[in-house]
Amino acid sequence: MRVGELFEELRAHPDRSVGDKVEEMLDWVDVFHREGLGRLVEMIRSWRGEIFLESVARDDITGTFLGTYDLGELDLTDELAQDAVAAALEEVRPFVESHGGTIAVDSIVDGVVKVQMLGSCDGCPSSTATLTGGVERALREHWANFRRLEVVDPADAEAGNGGAPEPEAAPEPVQLLQIRGHEGA
Repeated sequence: MRVGELFEELRAHPDRSVGDKVEEMLDWVDVFHREGLGRLVEMIRSWRGEIFLESVARDDITGTFLGTYDLGELDLTDELAQDAVAAALEEVRPFVESHGGTIAVDSIVDGVVKVQMLGSCDGCPSSTATLTGGVERALREHWANFRRLEVVDPADAEAGNGGAPEPEAAPEPVQLLQIRGHEGA
């Protein structure tokens, strides 16, 4: 693929700063695509668009694009995501259990991991620090397509709605990339 060839050519440039800048630029483009596609898939799912997503996932181009970021309905990526999440949680489990708590995975969909904080962790003020300092860090290390972590209230999960919040307004756009004066890109 030509993009890969160009990347390798520029990365091998004699001026190492050129290669570093190209690599950084591609990292930012990757972050931008991952989050944008993830939000798009979440919106489609919230509008009951599973049939549409299945069709998109079967397309040679769009299916590959979604698969690159573990989005859509691909069985292989689901297994890889589950293994990565299990490995990440295994790292933090001893710490959480030493405080009388546990973390249970509620769902893994499109780069979003939903967990329940159980035992003494449920409602504990320190659980936020454990999630961001431990769980999120471990997830980012084990799973390249991790997008975010959400906590599901165990009471909501027991009520049968899986902790799904009421639909809310679309999040404020985050400017991840600005290309030659075009704002909001």
